[in-house]
Amino acid sequence: MYNVCFVFLLFFIYSILGYFIEVTGIYLESGKLNFSRGYFIGPYLPIFGFGSLIVTYYLNRYSNDLIALYIMGMFFCCLLEYLTSFVMEKIFKLRWWDYSHKKFNLNGRICLETGMFFGLGSVIIIKIINPILFSLLKSLNHTFLIILGIVLIVVFVFDFLISTFTIYKLEIDTSKFTNKDSTSQIKEEVKKSLQKYRFFHKRLFKAFPNIERNNSNYDKIREYIYKKKDKKK
Repeated sequence: MYNVCFVFLLFFIYSILGYFIEVTGIYLESGKLNFSRGYFIGPYLPIFGFGSLIVTYYLNRYSNDLIALYIMGMFFCCLLEYLTSFVMEKIFKLRWWDYSHKKFNLNGRICLETGMFFGLGSVIIIKIINPILFSLLKSLNHTFLIILGIVLIVVFVFDFLISTFTIYKLEIDTSKFTNKDSTSQIKEEVKKSLQKYRFFHKRLFKAFPNIERNNSNYDKIREYIYKKKDKKK
């Protein structure tokens, strides 16, 4: 249990660091702060956590060869990002990010620019951050570390379930529609779907403003969320 919680805390910390790195990157690129990153409610991006664990436990062997570490980190992190984009698109039918506008991209899922940052990040993780984090976590009382790990695991799993359920609520069940023109029925279903989960859907759209969806109901949901109330004359 100690080892499980230790690894999860590493994952959790790197997920949080990744969140703030992305927020900072978006700010430097657009000049606007957007704290609604990722589809999780909390301030963490699991892809950064998983990527950091891969670097920590599989690429540490290259710690004395910075060039190899850089290249391997770049390769494995790009592979993770590509597979994540592909799998999530298949599951949710959402295109979460798109690098098509950047040079040297592969199907818009990964690009050379981000890959280079992944390589640099891998070197920083192994040579700078990991020694500090390992020392800090090992200095904690074992019982406290286990309790902290369990609490954060519960929080993370709960967040995952809520966030995933919210995204699936974007899918409106049209199987019960009887009319050929189902616009009115869809609109009513959208309203019912969003009354309780409007906040989470709005956060999703803010997190991925350029998100693409191959579903006609998607535009109706987005329009409903951002529709301004008519001013009373």
